[in-house]
Amino acid sequence: MVKVSLLFISVLTLFCYMIPGFILRKSKLADNGFAKALSIFTLYVAQVCMIIHGFIVEFDFNVLKGIGFVFIYGLIAHIIFYVIAKALFKKAPERIRKVLRFGVIFSNAGYMGIPIISDVFGSEYVIYATIYIVWFNVFAYSLGRLIYTDDKKFISVKKIFINPAVIPITIGLIIFLTGGGTWIKQTLEGSGIISEGVNLIYNIITVFKNMVAPASMMVIGAKLADINFKGIFKDKYLYPFIALRLLISPAIIWAIMRVCLVFGLIDQTTMSIVLILCSTPAAALTTMFAELYDCDSVYAGKLVSVTTLLSVASMPLIALLLQI
Repeated sequence: MVKVSLLFISVLTLFCYMIPGFILRKSKLADNGFAKALSIFTLYVAQVCMIIHGFIVEFDFNVLKGIGFVFIYGLIAHIIFYVIAKALFKKAPERIRKVLRFGVIFSNAGYMGIPIISDVFGSEYVIYATIYIVWFNVFAYSLGRLIYTDDKKFISVKKIFINPAVIPITIGLIIFLTGGGTWIKQTLEGSGIISEGVNLIYNIITVFKNMVAPASMMVIGAKLADINFKGIFKDKYLYPFIALRLLISPAIIWAIMRVCLVFGLIDQTTMSIVLILCSTPAAALTTMFAELYDCDSVYAGKLVSVTTLLSVASMPLIALLLQI
């Protein structure tokens, strides 16, 4: 069972990582390129190491079973979120509507979710969270880009599976399924040239992996510094968005999994992990794609920042459903 107090502390810690980014940007020590450069580093270096590191565990059939559950319910969650998003915000201006829909569908399951899962459940459960973001990336780089561009060229096997997250996930799966994780763990405990070499590589990957949470949250903090809070809560689309992203959508997934739990179609731990990942705030990719595809990136930054701030309260609240 999830310890709500531990979850709260973990989310609060991530929130604190936003503060340096906010201060640096607000004091003009960081320019407009700061967040973009940090985002590129996080996306193409730190995230890759985080994903691969998550698969370096000893092979176990119970873990494989859990992976299967996460794979199925991660797919269900993204399909439901997509259906909900497509049905809403029809009267919003086009540039804003695209951002709102993307933000409802995609949670910050990678940059926030994985560190939280590691803190709350232990590093051995990171592999479950990594499997969840398989679907995040499959949908984000296909349907997500379709939402922003209305261009169906993104609905292709190549566009879906060749991206900065799916490739390291494939490498990680190969490591796990072939017993590579077991070999690496055993080699790390040994001595000799091979052990020293493996230990060096493993330590480098670990260091970069540990940079994901602070770096990604500093980006959000920098974006937060650029927001004009005057009149921010007069936005009529903000309230339904917050409710959908932080409360309603994860509650729907919880209800589905709760029924499946009764019939033995999911276990308690997997249900808890999926629910936490679903309840994270709007994905940082919401802003990145908005900038890339000429939508309202400032508005996207507002959605990501506000939901991140409120997640300190909303995520522990959603976790209380697991007590039922």
